[in-house]
Amino acid sequence: MEKFSFDKASKFHEKDRFFDINYVWTPKLDWVVEKLYYTSIRPEAIIVLSLVAGGLAGWYYSKGDYISSLLGIIFIQLKNYLDTVDGHIARAKGIDSRLGRFLDSLADAFAYLFLFTGIALHLMTKGYGPLAFLLSYAAMLVGFILCSVYCYYIVSYKTCLMGGGINRTDESMKEEEKLGYQKTLFDRFLYFLHLLYIAIYGWQDKFAAALDQKAMEKMLVKNPGLSRESVHQSWYTDKKFLSTIAPLCFGTQIMMLSLFTIFDCLAGFLWFLITVGNGYALWIVFRGRRIKVGP
Repeated sequence: MEKFSFDKASKFHEKDRFFDINYVWTPKLDWVVEKLYYTSIRPEAIIVLSLVAGGLAGWYYSKGDYISSLLGIIFIQLKNYLDTVDGHIARAKGIDSRLGRFLDSLADAFAYLFLFTGIALHLMTKGYGPLAFLLSYAAMLVGFILCSVYCYYIVSYKTCLMGGGINRTDESMKEEEKLGYQKTLFDRFLYFLHLLYIAIYGWQDKFAAALDQKAMEKMLVKNPGLSRESVHQSWYTDKKFLSTIAPLCFGTQIMMLSLFTIFDCLAGFLWFLITVGNGYALWIVFRGRRIKVGP
């Protein structure tokens, strides 16, 4: 087996990396990934374990007592850690695939559904009534959108650096993909996963792209001498911008949930995600950016 390389396992080569706060929440990641690299464990198995951890987190939160909620923190943090590990293992072993791409995103969706349903049931025990589900699912929706905005820029950055890859900013099914999905039973399973991904995330990806285009149009209006084509590369490879948008991802959302849980204020977390999360995202996306054009 080829010697382990964390640079190969990472999303980006060392020279292309930027400060992503989500990696602060996954300490010793290089050590864990290296240990797993020399085993036969596949990333798909890690994805399943992350889904189970998310389900257990939701179950513990649903019980409504403080100690169970603290156990919920442990399992949702485990889910987040495993969610980071699976992609690193896939890249390290050179087995990243469209199957893993869809499984990973769908596991996130269902783990989040379990988690926020558990939070809603927890708030029901505190007397919130039906408002518990309305508030919890509204926050879940916001959390999904924030993460989709983050992913849109990460995938755009990677595309600028390396060309096309496993992930795409637009996962609309191409005609040639539909034909390819008819060959084997595995292909039909992948077809089902792709359709499910589009149903859950397709509109979110389009929304993130629309926000981005609005932000770019705003910048171009203020800089009439520039064209969309001239700023494209600089727009998507702005490391400072990528660092500021990183807190929108699930990892930081889960860390904030953990803090609010410790202070026994789950409703406060939901309002925080809806108000502060949305406000920060809009400020980051639409604030003016200085774009360097040319060498």
